[in-house]
Amino acid sequence: MASDRMKQAINALERAIDRLEQNMDRLGPSVSPSPSSSVDAAAARAALKSLDALIGELKEGAHG
Repeated sequence: MASDRMKQAINALERAIDRLEQNMDRLGPSVSPSPSSSVDAAAARAALKSLDALIGELKEGAHG
């Protein structure tokens, strides 16, 4: 049961990350944040890649 809940949580995280990646792609690399925004696009992309890697590790652990 815990394994099923973990798989559901991982799948939800993957969907959320996919949506974030799509949003980042739509914004493009040349978009500069507004002065009131503190978003660093490069850092956001790096964080998304890190989350992708973490999800991959979690999936391996859930199947093992």
